[in-house]
Amino acid sequence: MSITTTYRRRTLMLVALSTASVVALTGCSRGDGTTLSGTTVATFTEPVSITNCDRPTSFDAPPRRIVTMNDHVTETLIQMGVGDRIVGMGYGEKDNPLPEVAEQFNAIPSLAAEYPSFEQIRDLAPDLVVGGMRSAFDDKNGLGRDRLEENGIQTFLFSEYCTAGFSDIGVLRTDFTQLGDILGVPDAADKLTTSITDRLDAVSERLDAAGVEPTRTFFYDSGEDQPLTVGGVGIGNLIGDYARAQNITPEGPKPYFTTSWEVIGERAPEAIVVLDYGDTNADDKIAYLKNQPIMATTPAIRNNRIVVVPLDDFFESSRLATSVETIARGLHRDAFNTAG
Repeated sequence: MSITTTYRRRTLMLVALSTASVVALTGCSRGDGTTLSGTTVATFTEPVSITNCDRPTSFDAPPRRIVTMNDHVTETLIQMGVGDRIVGMGYGEKDNPLPEVAEQFNAIPSLAAEYPSFEQIRDLAPDLVVGGMRSAFDDKNGLGRDRLEENGIQTFLFSEYCTAGFSDIGVLRTDFTQLGDILGVPDAADKLTTSITDRLDAVSERLDAAGVEPTRTFFYDSGEDQPLTVGGVGIGNLIGDYARAQNITPEGPKPYFTTSWEVIGERAPEAIVVLDYGDTNADDKIAYLKNQPIMATTPAIRNNRIVVVPLDDFFESSRLATSVETIARGLHRDAFNTAG
């Protein structure tokens, strides 16, 4: 067992303590509402109002005690400079956070291997819970946004999982701008957004200069009887656009949906992007695809044109730029052969 994992499991016991105990354990350096992110946090001169996923809400002051529900949310808030306000996180046993946030990420109490319970969140007395997937606010688990807000806990959901999906990078810009505004760190949020869009633009410019045309691509998440792939409304589709990896299943109404091998075979993908996560690793997924009778006939398999990307890099965060770079370099090597 790694040191990080040991720490994570110990923190599961800590978060069961009462709110007063948690505050005492974490001390004035985390979520005390006095000095946060290197600046003194006071009330706003006037309320900051936003509409997130069709839910209007207003903040009289920057949230001082935050619970993050997903890894990419935790990383994003640390990148914005408010990691010292995070009093607990879901999916907190990640062993490969971004290097630039790792130290602070590993110091945040893990509430659960997946999502914490309503009681765990309530006992921490947060004033904001931020989720990166719709499942973070699942009514069936007692974590619905209505219930949290009825208990005085405001919420924010990354918009990939709102009704309209992730149509373009402007969705990320809006989300990060709103987060920066309500957290009182608009400049840091803008800097983070610009760093992401600059990386995306750099890939686009390189591919344009090389005259690269889109490659018809099958994005393989998982599944043997039926494949789970990316639809036309999520981050995966957008990543494909930037990397010139044309998603062959844009009709999917969700970020991920189930299709059939027959559909994939008929569309004859020229390349495959394999998402690496879970109990079945990328090598095993690739071995399965190569032996799947329909897939074995596709140009992608015949030419062994396969790129592996960690699922961690397929979320609304700075990691999406990494996945674009990985896929673009994997499919269009000639465009990156020159220096830079």
